[in-house]
Amino acid sequence: MTDESDEQGLAGRVHALSKRNLLIVVVLFLSSIVTAVSTLATAWGVLRKQTMDWRPAEYRKLQSLRGGHTIERFTSVLGNASYRAPFVEFAPVPGQDTSKLTKHVFRPREEYRVEVITAPGGSTLVYAVTSCDPDFKPSFEVNRLSEKRRFTVTLGMRLADVRPSDSTFRQFMTQTGERYTAVYQSEISDGSDGRRGYAWGSNDVCPLTTEDERRRSDAIWSRWEKWQLGRDRDDVGVVSGDRSDPSTRNLMERSSVNVYAETTPDSQIDWYYPALIGVDRRYAD
Repeated sequence: MTDESDEQGLAGRVHALSKRNLLIVVVLFLSSIVTAVSTLATAWGVLRKQTMDWRPAEYRKLQSLRGGHTIERFTSVLGNASYRAPFVEFAPVPGQDTSKLTKHVFRPREEYRVEVITAPGGSTLVYAVTSCDPDFKPSFEVNRLSEKRRFTVTLGMRLADVRPSDSTFRQFMTQTGERYTAVYQSEISDGSDGRRGYAWGSNDVCPLTTEDERRRSDAIWSRWEKWQLGRDRDDVGVVSGDRSDPSTRNLMERSSVNVYAETTPDSQIDWYYPALIGVDRRYAD
């Protein structure tokens, strides 16, 4: 009896140990599966973000371009222009016959447009980026070669949040009727950045697809229209404002930047964009 009981006890212990080991093996196996799935999910998420989020690559393209680069440089980065025509703006450009200048509009993606104006030799006199997508937010450095006066303009930020340096700074609002409405700021950099002209602002060039969008747009531009009543206009219908004025500041806080522009060295924005900046409404949609 004793031997038989011992054998049964031993068999029971072996059986119990086997069950426990099996359970451990199963737990470890399941744990390894969970770990593998988690690792694959993380890797897929990273890969998906890299392949699906195209914006960072587009931002790098735009930041690599500058006023003064050749049209060949722009074409190599953005592809062929979708629109090209003689420059017919009414601004007199010192030392330039504007009939020999050319306007190029690039549409690399639906989310943004690039406009450049070139001299006969192909160098870019002014470079402008316009976006109608609130999720497309490239950043550009103004006075990028000056440590003290450099600041960043990001499309989508409030106009009031742009921090201009202490160089020449102006603010405009214009109503141009058939073309479009715009409010923007501009400045000229110092010698460290080649005395380039810069401008950034908000315009109503973007198509409005919903009734809610139209109401919001009408409301803000109606406020700007009331703001400029009674103020003096210059030769091209531009009204100057002061950033410190409460009513101006309030409207700047309601307006988002959707256009940025810069010139070649030793140029000024108003030579090419006397009343508004960026691509014309006709080429924005």
